[in-house]
Amino acid sequence: MSQEFLNELKERKILNNISNEKKFLSLDSNASVYIGFDPTAKSLHLGNYLQIATLLRFKNAGYNVYAILGGITGMIGDPSFRSAERQFLDLKTLNKNKLAIKKQLEKFGLNVIDNLNFYKNMTLINFFSEVGKLINVNYLLEKESIATRLQNGLSVTELCYQLIQGWDFKCMFEKYNVQIQAGGSDQWGNITTGLEFIRKIYGEEAKAVALTINLITDENGKKFGKSTGGGSLWLNKQMTSPYALYQFLLNQSDLKVDEYLKAFTFLSLDEIAKIMQQHNLEKNKRIAQKALASEVIKNIHGKNALNQAKKITDILFAKSNKELNIKDIKMLTSSIKTIEVKKGTKFIDFLKENNITASNRESREFIVKKSFSLDNKVIEDENYPIEFLKYNFKYALLKKGKKEFYILINKDLD
Repeated sequence: MSQEFLNELKERKILNNISNEKKFLSLDSNASVYIGFDPTAKSLHLGNYLQIATLLRFKNAGYNVYAILGGITGMIGDPSFRSAERQFLDLKTLNKNKLAIKKQLEKFGLNVIDNLNFYKNMTLINFFSEVGKLINVNYLLEKESIATRLQNGLSVTELCYQLIQGWDFKCMFEKYNVQIQAGGSDQWGNITTGLEFIRKIYGEEAKAVALTINLITDENGKKFGKSTGGGSLWLNKQMTSPYALYQFLLNQSDLKVDEYLKAFTFLSLDEIAKIMQQHNLEKNKRIAQKALASEVIKNIHGKNALNQAKKITDILFAKSNKELNIKDIKMLTSSIKTIEVKKGTKFIDFLKENNITASNRESREFIVKKSFSLDNKVIEDENYPIEFLKYNFKYALLKKGKKEFYILINKDLD
């Protein structure tokens, strides 16, 4: 396999660890790689997108790529480095999550395989005689991901998670000619257990490689997951709008933006270097953050969603002459606070009832400074009766100061 490809993973600081670099480079040109995704929620999140993007890098380099959907592992929950056992999902919720995540993965052009297929006909006797006998308990207990849980307690079910993920690798190796399993850096113990199964069954020379990816973290060292930056960052646009995700990326710090450009985007390293050079000359223009946000939104949601997110951003923050339409407002309803209000309500009463200001005195100070506008009309009268004149008479956009927004919903239309 390509040394150039491996070098690029290193230069982008994506590669965390690899079990055998020499063996990796000796793999056939049609080698295959997979990464697993557990359906613990009804959508994947931004942290998962790093894994998806990594699979797409492999695909662009000529590898065959697979995404494993954790139909069985999702029932258990990965105990790696967690302080307590996950809540088990009921079958109905799990199946609903699986269907939604399968569609998300397939949207990126990935082949998806449910690992439940490897186990649905396996009996408990089969599991012990085929799987359990190949791995020594001491081997598992030496894994850092398990050892860190022993003090707080680890169920037998959780202990078996590593066996199941490892057996997945063995099954993919046999059935789909998959020689590489990749995953986050917290997956090293699980992935190398798969190598151990393959070694025990096929010998030391079996061409199988474990590879882990650096987890993306924010400035505080918190990994991107289901809750990041004060809110959830889902890949489902109904759960996290393209505008909200665009804003999150646009507001990343200068300290992290180069790292994120390399990990999340498919811009070449030369292109990223040029962007960072321009960015560092005029940091106030946020050139790098705009490139990051644009590339990620385009790759996840497409050009139309990107254009809409940029349009909304320009109108709200850059004093654009354009106007929002009803589709833009609906996208914003999942991104900024919405408040139901009866038409004709006095403006100052509305502010007080919804804690938009701390007091009537503060409300009047804002009004005197012309700091409130409703659908771009500056509110100068504290007794102004709230009206709904746009957006099918259902919504109104309230702006407080320069960066605070609320969507008002006409309660009379309920």
